[in-house]
Amino acid sequence: MASFEIGARGIFNFRNERFFLLVEDEITIPEKGVEIDPVNIYEIDQQTFNFIRDEGDTPVVVPRFNLPTVPPGFELERKCIFTVDNSYFVIYELENGTDNFVLLRISAALFNSLRNSGVRECIPQNFIN
Repeated sequence: MASFEIGARGIFNFRNERFFLLVEDEITIPEKGVEIDPVNIYEIDQQTFNFIRDEGDTPVVVPRFNLPTVPPGFELERKCIFTVDNSYFVIYELENGTDNFVLLRISAALFNSLRNSGVRECIPQNFIN
């Protein structure tokens, strides 16, 4: 029997102008040996961002300029790349039973290189309209 769960999730405030919800869908079909876990990005309004943040169980993801040290027993998995207003990012998931997103800020050149090499690009969907 197939199963569907929400894995990592987070919210991202881009320059206090645009707001995003990041959600990892974990889909498993054991009898077919299939396991997929794409990240979806939804653009939300500031009111929705504030509501989700104030609920307290969805972390705010702050962009970084370098990858974190991966502790023993953890795994850092690249999920996708995305761009917003001429800023470029790679989304990673730090896994250890509690999944968390890592948002790495990158150059346009690296973004294009990753896209050209086949890395999945996450295109933000408008969640409000």
